[in-house]
Amino acid sequence: MNRFCRLFIIGLMGLFLLGTGSFALAAPQDRNLFKKHMAFQNKRQPAENSLVRPTKRPNPAWRQNNRQNTAREAMRSGRIVSLSVIRNRVYQSFPGKIIDVRLLEPKRNNQSYIYKVKLLRSNGKLLVVRLNAANAQIVSVKGN
Repeated sequence: MNRFCRLFIIGLMGLFLLGTGSFALAAPQDRNLFKKHMAFQNKRQPAENSLVRPTKRPNPAWRQNNRQNTAREAMRSGRIVSLSVIRNRVYQSFPGKIIDVRLLEPKRNNQSYIYKVKLLRSNGKLLVVRLNAANAQIVSVKGN
């Protein structure tokens, strides 16, 4: 028990020395670290009655809504076919239950949209089918 009390007191003394800034026992590299820390702390603080605005972060709901609007506009303009056409094409080729369908946007302008369809087969295997969104042609199939 005595040992723990001594360690506690030594720790408190160390915190006191750090708080007062007296680094008589510290190594030179620690002084430089302390100076950098104090320079960061001494930056100009905002005035008392000023409004501090938080950093602007993108709203995930806006991103989701924007993605839906982009897909809707692509379908109206004829660049992609509707989801019902894609579902019928997948059901014709692979019997099973569709679990998830995603429209992958092209990373470059010359690439086309891709539908990624996850399908659960009757034997319990998962099948991932990628289709060209413009003409509903199967691009790749992964799984058994």
